[in-house]
Amino acid sequence: ARVTNVRITRRELAVLRLLAAGNSNREIGDALGISDGTVKIHVTHLFAKLDVTSRTEAIHTALRRGLVRID
Repeated sequence: ARVTNVRITRRELAVLRLLAAGNSNREIGDALGISDGTVKIHVTHLFAKLDVTSRTEAIHTALRRGLVRID
């Protein structure tokens, strides 16, 4: 069953936007002042919340739901 009302935190959304812009975990960590390991944890949480298994699928789902835009 798909969960659509799962809360994505402000930090997870920041990670998701940087992910959608094509950044690596290290680049995301540098941009947000957090470690690669912390980025991985956020990405894992995002995958679970978005019900996806890959970065590409996460970005596609986020775009479809209007969580991110690619300018």
